[in-house]
Amino acid sequence: MPTFRRKAAEQEIKGVGQKVKGVVQEIAGRATGNKDMRARGEVNQVAGHVRSRAGEAVRKIGNAVSREKAKARTRR
Repeated sequence: MPTFRRKAAEQEIKGVGQKVKGVVQEIAGRATGNKDMRARGEVNQVAGHVRSRAGEAVRKIGNAVSREKAKARTRR
């Protein structure tokens, strides 16, 4: 697996982890009445979602480029 796609997959995984962390923070903030923790949890969820989607997009672009390169090689 090329480095480019591996890093994209890592970003997807880290994004999911960040979303989970955000959910835990938000729940803990709600349970304790800590508005700051709840807000940080919501921010982490959004940031994790964005990070995950960005990694997914990069991975899909990398796959499309690889397919096109393979097609170009077979046309020669």
